[in-house]
Amino acid sequence: MRDSDAFRAAVRAYAEVILGSDASPYDPALMILGLASGGLPVDDGDEAGNLLALVWGELTDWAELRPRETDQAEAHMVAAAREWLTVEGDQEAEAHYFDRWLHDILGFKR
Repeated sequence: MRDSDAFRAAVRAYAEVILGSDASPYDPALMILGLASGGLPVDDGDEAGNLLALVWGELTDWAELRPRETDQAEAHMVAAAREWLTVEGDQEAEAHYFDRWLHDILGFKR
């Protein structure tokens, strides 16, 4: 198994936890951030790790830094997880996912 396969399987598992639980999505979102930030090495050219770190870092920071907006941040975590499970593995769909989440939703400059 390539490093990327293990990384993606782990991210997928945490995204499924987010969708399959009535608990706060914050902890599994933080786990995705940890994986994407170097918790699991990816050395085969898969760029998803870097971009997932930006998405999930911003989402978890939102909940941490603006506690009055935790409900909004957590709703976005659920939406991001749901959408990731839909696009994961399709490079073109992933590119649209990252473009939409980073720029349109989270406000990163293009």
